[in-house]
Parts: sequence; C-alpha cells; structure tokens
Amino acid sequence: MSEIDQEMRQRIEKLETKISFQESTIEDLSSSLYYQALKLERFERLLRDFASKMKEVAGEAMPPLPQNERPPHY
Repeated sequence: MSEIDQEMRQRIEKLETKISFQESTIEDLSSSLYYQALKLERFERLLRDFASKMKEVAGEAMPPLPQNERPPHY
C-alpha cells in the first residue's frame, strides 16, 4: 500500500468515527427532546386543571353581587 492510500484510509476511519459519535449524540438528543415534550404536555395539562379548579374555588367563595342595591352609606 502506498503512503497516500494509507493516509486516505486513516482519514476515512477518522470521518467514520466522527459520524458514529454524531449519530449517537443525535439519538441521545432526540430521546431527550421526546421526554421533555412529554413532561411539557403533562405540565400544561396540570396547569389547565389547576386553573380550572382555581376558577371553581373563586366562583364558590365570592357571593353574587346584588343588582341595583344602594350602598350602605346612602
């Protein structure tokens, strides 16, 4: 084998190694992103439920305002 062939093989192996690490990193990032999206959906659902319950509690705690009633200082 010539020196040029040997150098080309080394360069190709180096590139293949880099590609392999990049593919692994991309898979890890994709997996992380997927689980983050699941968590975000769960938190959004919890927040909607919480907001709904807060509206219910606020509606129950406040008595309805009287219509056309004079204030006590009149």
